[in-house]
Order: sequence, then structure tokens, then C-alpha cells
Amino acid sequence: MTILYLIRHAEAEGNVFRRLQGQYDAMITPNGMKQIAALQKRFENIPVDAVYASDLTRTCTTAAAIYRAKNLPLHKDARFREIGCGVWENLPFGYLDHIDPERNRDFTRRPRQWQVEGSEHFEDYTHRFLEAMEEVARRHEGGTAAIFSHGMVMRGVIQSLFFPEKENLGHSENTAVTKLRWENGTYTLEYLNDASHLPEEITTLGRQMWWRGGKHTDFNMWYRDPTPEDLSMLASWGIPAELTVRISVLVDRAIGAVALRLPEGDTAQLAGMYLLPEYRGKGFSAQLLGEAISVARTAGKRWMILSEVMQQAPSARKLIDEYGLSENPFSLIPTVK
Repeated sequence: MTILYLIRHAEAEGNVFRRLQGQYDAMITPNGMKQIAALQKRFENIPVDAVYASDLTRTCTTAAAIYRAKNLPLHKDARFREIGCGVWENLPFGYLDHIDPERNRDFTRRPRQWQVEGSEHFEDYTHRFLEAMEEVARRHEGGTAAIFSHGMVMRGVIQSLFFPEKENLGHSENTAVTKLRWENGTYTLEYLNDASHLPEEITTLGRQMWWRGGKHTDFNMWYRDPTPEDLSMLASWGIPAELTVRISVLVDRAIGAVALRLPEGDTAQLAGMYLLPEYRGKGFSAQLLGEAISVARTAGKRWMILSEVMQQAPSARKLIDEYGLSENPFSLIPTVK
């Protein structure tokens, strides 16, 4: 018999910037690092013989909760990656709501039916994961292994193994733990998506509404290039013409913008983030920051610094500090290795 712990990565950029991560190589947020510390404490007295993870940064960082604490090597395996989302990789959820709401609903509610250009089929990603997990179970028979992976691919695996007739299994919290027992090729589910090690104040889903259904919702923005109709709004914010600007849109209304300087070299400058007054203080700034990071990475920039205006804005400094960019400028990480 082998005991297997399947563990979702800690809170990553896409979880708070409201973007579809897929195999896009996002980083862990500072709140995610708190979740990792809580996970490490949970496993302090639980024996683990081997640790595996997908080769993406967010899982490898989370896996440190066990492999570093227990002085074990980390075994990376791309078969434990998240679903390959094709042309949807790193797109804002608000954009997917706007351009293709039906398939966006399928992504979370009917994964067997969901498919977009370049994406993996349900059968393909569950097969690669199950193949790798079986190898781990056999390799460590009589022992215990932890596998760090991603929410959607693990949901498909659990669905295939234990709930083949159920379409929607719901969503797991970041660092949630599922415990399986494997014996002679058969899996038994001991518990599913347990995140009892997380205090409420550092949960991710606990601070979001989108997954609750009914009247509960979050508001996700999407982005586009400026049009002539946006010029008066941009002028009122004093945005120079030479900046790279993305307009933020909520449903069909332009409500803000993010502006960057992209000079030669490997450093971008975040020149400004703007919102109409009635949309301030509602959590949209994190989504603007996510778009700025995406634009800079796409332009090949390794670092992002703040303009003098941004450095002097207390609200901007608080946001940057919250997501770790003041101490850890983002690194350019390829979407596909």
C-alpha cells in the first residue's frame, strides 16, 4: 500500500489577478507564502518519503513546505502540470466572460465538454496525470509520497477515479490536501480538498465570491487598446501619448487604464494605474496590476519599477507591497518550457 497526498499549489498571481493560468508560469503571492508556512506546519509530524511536483514555479515553490522541511529531493514531472489551456492561457476571466461566456462556463462546470484552440482534452490531461501518479505509487510502495499539482487537472483526476457521473466537483482552496491510498492498482479516497490548516484570513477562496453561485459574484475586468473615444478620459488622467496603455473594461464600460513605459532593455516602468472614482476601493487595482505584469512580460521585460508618481501614491505602494513586487521584482518566465 502507498499513501499519496495530492496538494494544490499556494495562491499564485492568476488567483488574485483573475486570469486563467493554465500552464502559464505564474509566481506565488506573499499571501501564498503564508499558506505555504501553514502547510509546512500541518506536515511537521506526518512522515513523507518522497515529494513530486509539476515543473511550474507555483508548484515547485509550494512543495518546499515538505521537501525542504524534511530534507528531501524534489522530483519534477511535467505530467503533473495544469491543464494546457491553449489560446486561453493568461487571459483575464473578464475577457473570457465577454468573448465566450458559454465555453467559459463549460471550463468550470462541464470540463469533459470544454475545448478551445490548442487546449488539452479531458481524457488527455487526466491520462498523463494518472500515468505519472501510478508510477509514483509503485515506486514508493509501502511508503508515502506527496504530489504538488494544480486545481483543474486534479479535479479531473478525482472525477475520473471516484465520481465519473458527476460533472462539477466544485473548487479546491489553495494548498488544499487530498489523501489517497493505493494498493494493487486500486485507489481509495480518504479525504478530499482539506484546507483546515489555513486560518480564514489567509485563504484565497474564502475572500472571493465567484465560486459561491447564486447572487454572489466578483467583477472581472478585461482589457483593450485605447480608441479615440477614450482620449478625453486619458487626458483627464494626464497620461502621455508615448506610454503603452491598456484600457480596463467592466462588461462594456471603460472604467480605467494601466500605463507603462517599455524602453530598451529588460526593465519596464509602471507609470500609472487609473480608475473612475466610483470604482475605486472595490478590489480592481489588483487586476490592473496583473495586466501591467502581463504586458511587461510579453514585451520581454525581466523587471518592473515604479514611476515617481507611483512611488509617492500610498495606495499604490500598499498594493505593490501586498503582492511582493517591492522586494521581489517579477522575473520573466516563459509560458511553456
